[in-house]
Amino acid sequence: MESGEVQVTEWSNYALAARLKAAADGVSFGVIRSMLGTDTFKMSAAKVVECPYTGKKFAAVPALWPDVAAIHVHFADMYGNSVIRGISVADLELARAAKRLIITCEKLVHNKVIRDRPTLTSIPFYLVDAVIEVPYGSYPANMPHVYFSDEQHIAEWLTAENDPAEFEKFLDHYIYSCPNFQEYIVRCGGLKRIEELQKLEHVVED
Repeated sequence: MESGEVQVTEWSNYALAARLKAAADGVSFGVIRSMLGTDTFKMSAAKVVECPYTGKKFAAVPALWPDVAAIHVHFADMYGNSVIRGISVADLELARAAKRLIITCEKLVHNKVIRDRPTLTSIPFYLVDAVIEVPYGSYPANMPHVYFSDEQHIAEWLTAENDPAEFEKFLDHYIYSCPNFQEYIVRCGGLKRIEELQKLEHVVED
């Protein structure tokens, strides 16, 4: 990428959400007002279009259909009915746009739990291809109401990226030589670290 041999495009977070929404709605592009006049727009594949009603200029962004998507949720049943607690960004749009969807969840629950409060369902079963119970599956990022993000580990990651040799060592220790996700958690401090992050998530300030 740095040499220019690989062509890349850049998108803002909102532009990606708009692209997913367009795909979810079954149309070939979405329309947004952001990015116009920015370097991000110059490096993207967006195009300027004119509104046929007002004549105003907007950015048209191509629909995005991922081949496979994985979404981590708070809990789900065996059919894929999934519940997300707290803030969500474009999870439903991603679920609808993806050709295949894998749900990972903090906890796998009985279908009765979903049926008792069906309006809490964030992603319905008919969009889901597979369900896997993965406790702490959002780590090292946060899981709202469950555990906070591991800022120390993320800082270690960002620091290591500054030196290719150190980054290679980091990846070998935490990723390449890890036989599974559980071992990754162990190498990052194990359940003791998870408990610390759980306490951080539930701190109540006066």
